[in-house]
Amino acid sequence: MVYEKFTLQLSQFEENLQKLAKDIASGVVFERLEPNELWKRSEETVTRLMELLESLHEKMLILKPEKAPIIESQCGNMANSLRNFKEILFQKTPEPLANSRLAFEQLRKAVTDGSDLLVLMRQIRDEPNPVIDAIIRLKTAAEIKGPVLTIEAPKELQPMIEKIFKHIEAIRASIISAERALGEIKVRLRNMQQECLQTTKKEEGKAEVKNEQPQPRNNKQLSLSQFKPEGEE
Repeated sequence: MVYEKFTLQLSQFEENLQKLAKDIASGVVFERLEPNELWKRSEETVTRLMELLESLHEKMLILKPEKAPIIESQCGNMANSLRNFKEILFQKTPEPLANSRLAFEQLRKAVTDGSDLLVLMRQIRDEPNPVIDAIIRLKTAAEIKGPVLTIEAPKELQPMIEKIFKHIEAIRASIISAERALGEIKVRLRNMQQECLQTTKKEEGKAEVKNEQPQPRNNKQLSLSQFKPEGEE
């Protein structure tokens, strides 16, 4: 079931990413649109990509836990680009077209980030962790219940049959244990992610305090300098 959902969502992710790239290339969305119009034309695709990204992120960590650092990095890059796109568009400013231009750059970056992520997703789909793969397949096999058959076996075969059933029970117990281990892995990965985010925020906070410049008291306008593209005077 995990593989089926992952493959389906990967396909949906690719379709929405291609649609976004096509809309940008064809001019359906472009930087000279007013912020509200730019969001209106891209909202459905961007929102769907963010939903799929969150779900695929979790499944990739399950299928390939040893790739956690690169999964976190690439998913984080795309999520930040999409989040920045939306936040810039909704930022109040006397220069709305400047916001559109800056937001549009984030949208283009999200497409690039998504293309890189798509390569990783396909790799994980085709080459999952062998241990995780075996556990998932055993779990799937155990959950499939066919019709119950009654077989009359000679008495001399009964010890062998009992032995087989004991092996089956042992396999089921192993699957339960493996599921618990997978749950613990997911919890640890989430804790690691939270710790990394907290550390990053602390470092950014220190840098902001160090580099903070005094602002006029009557200036309540949010600054666009943090979204200023490279090379702009």
